[in-house]
Amino acid sequence: MSMSYLKTLGSSSLSQSPTTLKDFDGRMYNPCGILTNLQIKLGGKTVTVEVEVVDGPLDYNILLGRPWVYAMAVVVSTYFHTIAFPFKGGIIVID
Repeated sequence: MSMSYLKTLGSSSLSQSPTTLKDFDGRMYNPCGILTNLQIKLGGKTVTVEVEVVDGPLDYNILLGRPWVYAMAVVVSTYFHTIAFPFKGGIIVID
């Protein structure tokens, strides 16, 4: 997540990150921290994930990776461009 997007959420409580990030051009930098309680809502289901916060220009507000996929218990299909996950005894499919 970008620092500018974090500021729009109004949340600024970050825990320290042990990660060192490496840019495509080889530059290394440390993220600003980890936002530990970001709630993600999709198709009626809500999960809480941790998101790394970086201070720099990004082409996106937030990029959700594996921790979100695991927390939602989703199956992602890049071929069909869908996400499916269990919720309330059924399977929710989002195209």
